[in-house]
Amino acid sequence: MVDRSELHEGMVVWTHRGEKLGHVIEVTDEEFIVEKGVLVWRKGYAVRLDDVRAVIADEVFLNHGPDSLISAPREIDPPTRRTLH
Repeated sequence: MVDRSELHEGMVVWTHRGEKLGHVIEVTDEEFIVEKGVLVWRKGYAVRLDDVRAVIADEVFLNHGPDSLISAPREIDPPTRRTLH
């Protein structure tokens, strides 16, 4: 398992096949949140630290692919974004 001190906001997250999933937006004691998508299609997913295969040069490589990201880790509500009128 990766040590949480190796992870930080902004790191790029990759699947086991080299597909880019998104970016780390938060790190907790046992998991981290990956934001996937752009603009209105953003979604956040909680991923357990033991799902990390490696951390290399500020990039996170997972033990699984995007299907596991959607079916195993829990989906997180996107942060509330304020709009200016």
